[in-house]
Amino acid sequence: SELYELGEFKITNTTPFRVISSGRLLCWKGFHLALLAFKIFNLHYPDSEYWITGDGHERKNLEKLAYRLNIIHKVYFCGKISRQEVLKNLSECDILLHPSLHDSGGWVCLEAMAAGRPVICLDLGGTAIQITKETGFKIPAITPEQAINDMAEAMLKLATNPELRIKMGEAGKKRVEEHFNWDKKGEWINDIYWNIVNSCPISTV
Repeated sequence: SELYELGEFKITNTTPFRVISSGRLLCWKGFHLALLAFKIFNLHYPDSEYWITGDGHERKNLEKLAYRLNIIHKVYFCGKISRQEVLKNLSECDILLHPSLHDSGGWVCLEAMAAGRPVICLDLGGTAIQITKETGFKIPAITPEQAINDMAEAMLKLATNPELRIKMGEAGKKRVEEHFNWDKKGEWINDIYWNIVNSCPISTV
């Protein structure tokens, strides 16, 4: 499966430091918050880039925001690209920033963890269940300003601490293998059925 292939990705230490996000460019995906956070991060760590993979109704607004923030030369809107290109981009970046305000679960976060990339996400929805303190940063969503500043701070921590980035990347790989691998899920479901069967009284009728 792709998760096995992603597990073969090497943990990177790129120059410039690259942040990637992936998803449909919709208002509730929070990319506007991510751009504002990247602006703050880039002021402290200028040797950085932000790659945004995907397309949608908000793209023009996001491009305008990047212009207004004077970071358009550091932000790459990759658009809708092939699956192979998406994975190639992930392999060339250091961390995943997932600013979604509403997700039942983010497959992109599992892909990033499988590839050994730490994840920064908001502490909302299913994504927040996938990510742990060992595999990334779950940012409280109290106010927009607080979330923006905390995302920027998390990016700076990962950019300036390669050891932490490697440690979180390895923990992410392990978490996907232990909890989100389909073979492991099959074993888990099989155990549940066996426990149910074994706990049922045997009828003598």
